[in-house]
Amino acid sequence: MMKRFFTRKKVIVFVVVAALAAIIFWLVNKGSKAPEVTANVSKLERKTLEHVISVKAPLVGIEKAEVTSPLNYKINDIRVKEGDLVKKDDILAVLDSEDLEKEIEYEENQIELSKMEAEEKIKALQIEYDKALASYRDMETVYEQNKDLYENGVITEEAFKKTEKDLVVLKKSLEGYNAVNGKIQLSQADKKRIEIQEDRLKLKKEELEKVMIRSSIDGTVTRVNVNIGRYAKDTENSQAMFVVENLEKLQMKAAVSEFDVGKLKLNQEVEIYSDILGKGFAKGKVARISPTAEQKDNNTMERVIPVLIDVTERPENLIAGVIATAKIRTEKKENVFAVPSGAIVQDGEEYKIYILNEDNTVRSIPVEIGLETDLESEITGDLYEEMKYVINPDETFEDGMTVIPNEIE
Repeated sequence: MMKRFFTRKKVIVFVVVAALAAIIFWLVNKGSKAPEVTANVSKLERKTLEHVISVKAPLVGIEKAEVTSPLNYKINDIRVKEGDLVKKDDILAVLDSEDLEKEIEYEENQIELSKMEAEEKIKALQIEYDKALASYRDMETVYEQNKDLYENGVITEEAFKKTEKDLVVLKKSLEGYNAVNGKIQLSQADKKRIEIQEDRLKLKKEELEKVMIRSSIDGTVTRVNVNIGRYAKDTENSQAMFVVENLEKLQMKAAVSEFDVGKLKLNQEVEIYSDILGKGFAKGKVARISPTAEQKDNNTMERVIPVLIDVTERPENLIAGVIATAKIRTEKKENVFAVPSGAIVQDGEEYKIYILNEDNTVRSIPVEIGLETDLESEITGDLYEEMKYVINPDETFEDGMTVIPNEIE
Protein backbone atom coordinates (compact mmCIF):
# COMPACT_ATOMS: atom_id res chain seq x y z
CA MET A 1 0.00 0.00 0.00
CA MET A 2 2.81 2.44 0.78
CA LYS A 3 4.56 1.75 -2.58
CA ARG A 4 1.41 2.50 -4.59
CA PHE A 5 0.90 5.79 -2.72
CA PHE A 6 4.36 7.06 -3.48
CA THR A 7 3.96 6.15 -7.18
CA ARG A 8 0.71 8.10 -7.43
CA LYS A 9 2.35 11.05 -5.68
CA LYS A 10 5.18 11.16 -8.26
CA VAL A 11 2.67 11.34 -11.11
CA ILE A 12 0.79 14.24 -9.49
CA VAL A 13 4.03 16.19 -8.95
CA PHE A 14 5.05 15.67 -12.62
CA VAL A 15 1.71 16.96 -13.91
CA VAL A 16 1.90 20.06 -11.68
CA VAL A 17 5.45 20.87 -12.81
CA ALA A 18 4.49 20.50 -16.50
CA ALA A 19 1.51 22.82 -16.07
CA LEU A 20 3.64 25.48 -14.33
CA ALA A 21 6.23 25.29 -17.15
CA ALA A 22 3.53 25.81 -19.81
CA ILE A 23 2.14 28.85 -17.92
CA ILE A 24 5.61 30.39 -17.59
CA PHE A 25 6.35 29.83 -21.34
CA TRP A 26 3.03 31.50 -22.28
CA LEU A 27 3.74 34.49 -20.05
CA VAL A 28 7.25 34.93 -21.53
CA ASN A 29 6.04 34.79 -25.13
CA LYS A 30 2.73 36.59 -24.61
CA GLY A 31 3.74 39.81 -26.34
CA SER A 32 5.72 38.41 -29.27
CA LYS A 33 4.58 36.91 -32.59
CA ALA A 34 6.79 34.07 -33.80
CA PRO A 35 7.65 33.86 -37.54
CA GLU A 36 5.50 31.32 -39.33
CA VAL A 37 7.41 30.80 -42.61
CA THR A 38 10.93 29.65 -43.36
CA ALA A 39 12.35 31.27 -46.50
CA ASN A 40 15.40 30.17 -48.46
CA VAL A 41 17.35 33.33 -49.31
CA SER A 42 20.47 34.05 -51.31
CA LYS A 43 22.60 37.07 -52.18
CA LEU A 44 22.12 38.72 -55.55
CA GLU A 45 25.25 38.54 -57.68
CA ARG A 46 26.34 39.26 -61.21
CA LYS A 47 27.17 36.34 -63.47
CA THR A 48 27.49 35.17 -67.06
CA LEU A 49 24.27 33.76 -68.41
CA GLU A 50 24.07 31.58 -71.51
CA HIS A 51 21.10 29.99 -73.23
CA VAL A 52 21.88 26.50 -74.50
CA ILE A 53 19.51 24.27 -76.45
CA SER A 54 20.32 20.66 -75.59
CA VAL A 55 18.89 17.78 -77.63
CA LYS A 56 19.64 14.06 -77.79
CA ALA A 57 19.63 11.82 -80.86
CA PRO A 58 21.63 8.92 -82.31
CA LEU A 59 24.48 9.65 -84.67
CA VAL A 60 23.82 8.26 -88.14
CA GLY A 61 25.50 8.29 -91.53
CA ILE A 62 24.56 11.00 -94.01
CA GLU A 63 22.97 8.32 -96.20
CA LYS A 64 21.36 5.03 -95.25
CA ALA A 65 19.90 2.24 -97.37
CA GLU A 66 17.83 -0.64 -96.04
CA VAL A 67 18.25 -3.33 -98.67
CA THR A 68 15.28 -5.66 -99.15
CA SER A 69 14.06 -8.04 -101.85
CA PRO A 70 10.62 -8.23 -103.50
CA LEU A 71 11.33 -11.94 -104.05
CA ASN A 72 11.08 -14.54 -101.33
CA TYR A 73 13.51 -17.12 -102.65
CA LYS A 74 16.05 -19.10 -100.68
CA ILE A 75 19.42 -17.42 -100.11
CA ASN A 76 22.25 -19.32 -101.82
CA ASP A 77 25.15 -16.96 -101.15
CA ILE A 78 26.02 -13.97 -98.91
CA ARG A 79 28.98 -12.03 -100.21
CA VAL A 80 29.49 -9.39 -97.49
CA LYS A 81 29.81 -9.13 -93.72
CA GLU A 82 29.27 -6.27 -91.30
CA GLY A 83 31.97 -3.64 -91.67
CA ASP A 84 32.64 -4.30 -95.37
CA LEU A 85 32.88 -1.31 -97.68
CA VAL A 86 30.70 -1.58 -100.80
CA LYS A 87 30.00 0.45 -103.92
CA LYS A 88 26.63 1.14 -105.45
CA ASP A 89 25.33 -1.95 -107.35
CA ASP A 90 27.78 -4.30 -105.64
CA ILE A 91 26.20 -7.73 -105.06
CA LEU A 92 25.46 -8.40 -101.38
CA ALA A 93 23.70 -11.76 -101.74
CA VAL A 94 22.40 -14.19 -104.38
CA LEU A 95 19.00 -15.88 -104.23
CA ASP A 96 18.15 -19.33 -105.59
CA SER A 97 17.02 -18.83 -109.21
CA GLU A 98 16.58 -22.44 -110.35
CA ASP A 99 12.77 -22.43 -110.37
CA LEU A 100 12.68 -18.97 -111.95
CA GLU A 101 15.05 -20.03 -114.72
CA LYS A 102 12.81 -23.02 -115.45
CA GLU A 103 9.79 -20.71 -115.64
CA ILE A 104 11.65 -18.44 -118.06
CA GLU A 105 12.62 -21.40 -120.25
CA TYR A 106 9.01 -22.56 -120.26
CA GLU A 107 7.72 -19.10 -121.25
CA GLU A 108 10.30 -18.83 -124.03
CA ASN A 109 9.22 -22.20 -125.38
CA GLN A 110 5.56 -21.21 -125.21
CA ILE A 111 6.24 -18.01 -127.13
CA GLU A 112 8.23 -19.89 -129.76
CA LEU A 113 5.41 -22.43 -130.08
CA SER A 114 2.80 -19.67 -130.39
CA LYS A 115 4.81 -17.99 -133.14
CA MET A 116 5.26 -21.28 -135.04
CA GLU A 117 1.53 -21.98 -134.81
CA ALA A 118 0.82 -18.45 -136.01
CA GLU A 119 3.14 -18.87 -138.98
CA GLU A 120 1.51 -22.15 -139.95
CA LYS A 121 -1.90 -20.60 -139.59
CA ILE A 122 -0.86 -17.70 -141.82
CA LYS A 123 0.49 -20.08 -144.47
CA ALA A 124 -2.77 -22.06 -144.54
CA LEU A 125 -4.86 -18.90 -144.67
CA GLN A 126 -2.63 -17.49 -147.42
CA ILE A 127 -3.34 -20.53 -149.57
CA GLU A 128 -7.07 -20.18 -148.94
CA TYR A 129 -6.89 -16.46 -149.63
CA ASP A 130 -5.00 -16.93 -152.89
CA LYS A 131 -7.61 -19.47 -154.06
CA ALA A 132 -10.45 -17.15 -153.06
CA LEU A 133 -8.79 -14.25 -154.87
CA ALA A 134 -8.33 -16.35 -158.04
CA SER A 135 -11.97 -17.45 -157.91
CA TYR A 136 -13.07 -13.84 -157.45
CA ARG A 137 -11.02 -12.65 -160.42
CA ASP A 138 -12.33 -15.49 -162.58
CA MET A 139 -15.89 -14.56 -161.59
CA GLU A 140 -15.15 -10.91 -162.44
CA THR A 141 -14.27 -12.05 -166.00
CA VAL A 142 -17.44 -14.18 -166.23
CA TYR A 143 -19.48 -11.28 -164.92
CA GLU A 144 -18.18 -8.89 -167.61
CA GLN A 145 -18.84 -11.48 -170.32
CA ASN A 146 -22.39 -12.22 -169.14
CA LYS A 147 -23.09 -8.52 -168.80
CA ASP A 148 -22.36 -8.04 -172.53
CA LEU A 149 -24.40 -11.13 -173.41
CA TYR A 150 -27.32 -9.92 -171.32
CA GLU A 151 -27.23 -6.45 -172.83
CA ASN A 152 -27.25 -8.05 -176.33
CA GLY A 153 -30.12 -10.34 -175.43
CA VAL A 154 -28.13 -13.54 -175.65
CA ILE A 155 -28.79 -14.67 -172.06
CA THR A 156 -31.71 -14.13 -169.78
CA GLU A 157 -31.85 -11.62 -166.96
CA GLU A 158 -32.09 -14.52 -164.50
CA ALA A 159 -28.77 -15.99 -165.69
CA PHE A 160 -27.08 -12.58 -165.44
CA LYS A 161 -28.45 -11.96 -161.91
CA LYS A 162 -27.08 -15.32 -160.78
CA THR A 163 -23.62 -14.37 -162.05
CA GLU A 164 -23.86 -11.01 -160.26
CA LYS A 165 -24.90 -12.73 -157.01
CA ASP A 166 -22.01 -15.22 -157.22
CA LEU A 167 -19.55 -12.31 -157.63
CA VAL A 168 -20.90 -10.59 -154.49
CA VAL A 169 -20.58 -13.82 -152.47
CA LEU A 170 -16.97 -14.30 -153.56
CA LYS A 171 -16.15 -10.67 -152.75
CA LYS A 172 -17.56 -10.97 -149.21
CA SER A 173 -15.62 -14.19 -148.72
CA LEU A 174 -12.44 -12.39 -149.80
CA GLU A 175 -13.07 -9.50 -147.41
CA GLY A 176 -13.24 -11.98 -144.51
CA TYR A 177 -9.49 -12.52 -144.72
CA ASN A 178 -7.07 -10.25 -142.77
CA ALA A 179 -4.87 -9.37 -145.75
CA VAL A 180 -2.88 -6.28 -146.68
CA ASN A 181 -1.68 -5.96 -150.29
CA GLY A 182 -2.47 -9.61 -150.83
CA LYS A 183 -0.57 -10.83 -147.76
CA ILE A 184 -2.35 -12.51 -144.85
CA GLN A 185 -1.68 -10.75 -141.52
CA LEU A 186 -1.70 -12.15 -137.97
CA SER A 187 -5.02 -11.54 -136.26
CA GLN A 188 -5.31 -9.01 -133.41
CA ALA A 189 -6.25 -11.82 -131.01
CA ASP A 190 -3.13 -13.82 -131.90
CA LYS A 191 -0.96 -10.70 -131.66
CA LYS A 192 -2.38 -9.91 -128.21
CA ARG A 193 -1.86 -13.48 -127.03
CA ILE A 194 1.82 -13.43 -128.00
CA GLU A 195 2.22 -9.92 -126.55
CA ILE A 196 0.89 -11.11 -123.17
CA GLN A 197 3.31 -14.05 -123.22
CA GLU A 198 6.25 -11.74 -124.05
CA ASP A 199 5.29 -9.33 -121.23
CA ARG A 200 5.16 -12.24 -118.79
CA LEU A 201 8.59 -13.37 -119.97
CA LYS A 202 9.96 -9.84 -119.56
CA LEU A 203 8.74 -9.68 -115.95
CA LYS A 204 10.34 -13.01 -115.13
CA LYS A 205 13.63 -11.89 -116.65
CA GLU A 206 13.45 -8.73 -114.54
CA GLU A 207 12.86 -10.96 -111.52
CA LEU A 208 15.94 -12.94 -112.50
CA GLU A 209 17.98 -9.74 -112.30
CA LYS A 210 16.60 -9.19 -108.78
CA VAL A 211 17.96 -12.47 -107.44
CA MET A 212 21.20 -10.52 -107.26
CA ILE A 213 20.72 -8.40 -104.12
CA ARG A 214 22.67 -5.19 -104.74
CA SER A 215 23.61 -2.16 -102.66
CA SER A 216 21.83 1.02 -103.71
CA ILE A 217 24.56 3.34 -102.32
CA ASP A 218 28.28 3.55 -101.60
CA GLY A 219 28.93 2.87 -97.95
CA THR A 220 29.62 0.42 -95.13
CA VAL A 221 27.56 -2.68 -94.40
CA THR A 222 26.38 -2.03 -90.84
CA ARG A 223 23.84 -4.84 -90.48
CA VAL A 224 23.44 -8.32 -91.99
CA ASN A 225 20.09 -9.79 -90.95
CA VAL A 226 20.01 -12.93 -93.14
CA ASN A 227 21.59 -16.37 -93.27
CA ILE A 228 22.36 -18.78 -96.09
CA GLY A 229 19.58 -21.31 -96.57
CA ARG A 230 16.84 -19.08 -95.19
CA TYR A 231 14.36 -17.20 -97.36
CA ALA A 232 14.88 -13.55 -98.30
CA LYS A 233 11.97 -12.29 -96.21
CA ASP A 234 12.89 -14.49 -93.23
CA THR A 235 15.13 -11.89 -91.56
CA GLU A 236 16.02 -11.10 -87.95
CA ASN A 237 13.00 -9.35 -86.34
CA SER A 238 11.53 -8.75 -89.83
CA GLN A 239 14.20 -6.13 -90.54
CA ALA A 240 15.86 -5.33 -93.86
CA MET A 241 18.20 -7.97 -95.30
CA PHE A 242 21.12 -5.54 -95.18
CA VAL A 243 21.71 -2.02 -93.91
CA VAL A 244 24.31 0.04 -95.76
CA GLU A 245 25.33 3.46 -94.46
CA ASN A 246 27.59 6.18 -95.75
CA LEU A 247 29.68 6.75 -92.62
CA GLU A 248 32.20 9.14 -94.12
CA LYS A 249 30.16 11.91 -92.54
CA LEU A 250 27.86 11.69 -89.53
CA GLN A 251 24.76 13.65 -88.63
CA MET A 252 22.08 13.92 -85.97
CA LYS A 253 18.37 14.06 -86.71
CA ALA A 254 17.14 15.86 -83.61
CA ALA A 255 13.77 17.24 -82.50
CA VAL A 256 13.73 20.78 -81.07
CA SER A 257 10.91 22.22 -79.00
CA GLU A 258 8.67 24.72 -80.74
CA PHE A 259 9.59 27.19 -77.97
CA ASP A 260 13.31 26.99 -78.80
CA VAL A 261 13.38 26.59 -82.57
CA GLY A 262 13.03 30.34 -83.15
CA LYS A 263 16.48 30.79 -81.61
CA LEU A 264 18.14 28.49 -84.15
CA LYS A 265 19.85 29.60 -87.35
CA LEU A 266 21.36 27.70 -90.25
CA ASN A 267 25.11 27.05 -89.91
CA GLN A 268 24.94 27.75 -86.16
CA GLU A 269 27.84 26.08 -84.34
CA VAL A 270 27.07 22.97 -82.30
CA GLU A 271 29.03 21.03 -79.68
CA ILE A 272 28.33 17.28 -79.76
CA TYR A 273 28.96 15.18 -76.66
CA SER A 274 28.82 11.41 -76.22
CA ASP A 275 29.95 8.91 -73.59
CA ILE A 276 32.29 7.39 -76.15
CA LEU A 277 34.20 10.70 -76.32
CA GLY A 278 34.72 11.00 -72.57
CA LYS A 279 35.38 14.65 -71.73
CA GLY A 280 35.91 15.61 -75.37
CA PHE A 281 33.37 16.67 -77.95
CA ALA A 282 32.86 16.90 -81.69
CA LYS A 283 31.99 20.04 -83.59
CA GLY A 284 29.00 20.43 -85.85
CA LYS A 285 26.60 22.89 -87.42
CA VAL A 286 22.87 23.26 -87.97
CA ALA A 287 22.40 22.00 -91.54
CA ARG A 288 18.61 22.09 -91.93
CA ILE A 289 15.58 23.28 -89.98
CA SER A 290 12.30 21.71 -91.06
CA PRO A 291 9.62 24.21 -92.19
CA THR A 292 6.91 22.17 -90.42
CA ALA A 293 6.37 20.81 -86.92
CA GLU A 294 5.30 17.31 -85.96
CA GLN A 295 3.85 15.59 -82.91
CA LYS A 296 6.55 14.51 -80.46
CA ASP A 297 4.91 11.14 -79.70
CA ASN A 298 1.51 9.51 -79.30
CA ASN A 299 1.39 10.27 -75.57
CA THR A 300 1.53 14.05 -75.81
CA MET A 301 0.30 16.95 -77.90
CA GLU A 302 3.70 18.64 -77.70
CA ARG A 303 5.03 19.72 -81.09
CA VAL A 304 8.66 19.52 -82.15
CA ILE A 305 10.58 20.62 -85.21
CA PRO A 306 13.02 18.21 -86.93
CA VAL A 307 16.52 19.69 -87.12
CA LEU A 308 19.45 18.17 -88.99
CA ILE A 309 22.91 18.64 -87.47
CA ASP A 310 26.04 17.77 -89.49
CA VAL A 311 29.25 16.70 -87.74
CA THR A 312 31.97 18.94 -89.16
CA GLU A 313 34.97 17.97 -86.99
CA ARG A 314 34.87 14.30 -86.03
CA PRO A 315 37.18 12.62 -83.50
CA GLU A 316 38.50 9.25 -84.67
CA ASN A 317 36.68 7.31 -81.95
CA LEU A 318 33.24 8.75 -82.74
CA ILE A 319 31.10 6.13 -84.44
CA ALA A 320 27.58 5.89 -85.84
CA GLY A 321 24.78 4.47 -83.72
CA VAL A 322 25.76 6.00 -80.36
CA ILE A 323 23.47 8.45 -78.57
CA ALA A 324 24.85 11.98 -78.61
CA THR A 325 23.87 15.27 -77.00
CA ALA A 326 24.00 18.38 -79.15
CA LYS A 327 24.46 21.68 -77.35
CA ILE A 328 23.61 24.77 -79.34
CA ARG A 329 24.56 28.04 -77.69
CA THR A 330 22.06 30.61 -78.91
CA GLU A 331 22.66 33.67 -76.66
CA LYS A 332 25.15 34.82 -74.04
CA LYS A 333 25.15 37.77 -71.61
CA GLU A 334 27.91 38.72 -69.19
CA ASN A 335 27.88 40.66 -65.90
CA VAL A 336 24.11 40.49 -65.42
CA PHE A 337 21.95 39.82 -62.38
CA ALA A 338 20.35 36.38 -62.59
CA VAL A 339 18.11 34.45 -60.21
CA PRO A 340 16.47 31.02 -60.30
CA SER A 341 13.28 31.15 -62.34
CA GLY A 342 11.34 30.11 -59.22
CA ALA A 343 12.32 33.35 -57.46
CA ILE A 344 10.29 35.45 -59.93
CA VAL A 345 6.61 35.98 -59.21
CA GLN A 346 4.20 37.07 -61.93
CA ASP A 347 1.76 39.78 -60.84
CA GLY A 348 -0.67 40.36 -63.71
CA GLU A 349 1.48 41.48 -66.62
CA GLU A 350 4.38 42.45 -64.35
CA TYR A 351 7.06 40.49 -62.56
CA LYS A 352 8.60 40.91 -59.09
CA ILE A 353 10.96 39.32 -56.59
CA TYR A 354 10.87 39.38 -52.78
CA ILE A 355 13.75 41.10 -50.94
CA LEU A 356 14.71 40.31 -47.32
CA ASN A 357 14.92 43.35 -45.06
CA GLU A 358 17.24 43.57 -42.05
CA ASP A 359 14.34 42.91 -39.65
CA ASN A 360 13.56 39.65 -41.49
CA THR A 361 10.50 41.05 -43.17
CA VAL A 362 10.10 40.81 -46.94
CA ARG A 363 9.12 43.35 -49.57
CA SER A 364 8.52 42.97 -53.29
CA ILE A 365 10.26 44.99 -55.99
CA PRO A 366 9.37 45.01 -59.70
CA VAL A 367 11.83 43.50 -62.20
CA GLU A 368 12.15 43.08 -65.94
CA ILE A 369 13.05 39.67 -67.36
CA GLY A 370 15.81 39.37 -69.94
CA LEU A 371 17.64 36.24 -71.11
CA GLU A 372 16.08 33.02 -69.83
CA THR A 373 17.79 29.65 -69.48
CA ASP A 374 16.43 26.34 -68.23
CA LEU A 375 17.34 27.22 -64.62
CA GLU A 376 17.88 30.97 -64.34
CA SER A 377 16.58 34.25 -65.72
CA GLU A 378 18.24 37.60 -66.17
CA ILE A 379 16.52 40.39 -64.21
CA THR A 380 16.90 44.18 -64.22
CA GLY A 381 15.46 46.83 -61.90
CA ASP A 382 16.40 48.64 -58.68
CA LEU A 383 18.98 46.01 -57.75
CA TYR A 384 22.45 45.88 -56.21
CA GLU A 385 24.97 43.19 -55.36
CA GLU A 386 24.66 41.33 -52.06
CA MET A 387 20.93 42.18 -51.94
CA LYS A 388 19.19 39.24 -50.29
CA TYR A 389 16.24 37.76 -52.17
CA VAL A 390 13.86 34.88 -51.56
CA ILE A 391 14.67 31.91 -53.76
CA ASN A 392 11.30 30.17 -53.75
CA PRO A 393 8.39 32.40 -52.63
CA ASP A 394 4.90 30.92 -52.82
CA GLU A 395 1.42 32.46 -53.03
CA THR A 396 1.34 33.14 -49.26
CA PHE A 397 4.13 35.74 -49.44
CA GLU A 398 3.16 39.37 -49.04
CA ASP A 399 4.90 42.64 -48.29
CA GLY A 400 5.77 43.10 -44.60
CA MET A 401 5.45 39.46 -43.53
CA THR A 402 8.12 38.09 -41.23
CA VAL A 403 10.10 35.02 -42.21
CA ILE A 404 12.77 32.79 -40.79
CA PRO A 405 15.64 33.22 -43.28
CA ASN A 406 17.64 30.16 -44.35
CA GLU A 407 20.65 31.58 -46.15
CA ILE A 408 21.94 29.51 -49.06
CA GLU A 409 25.30 30.27 -50.57
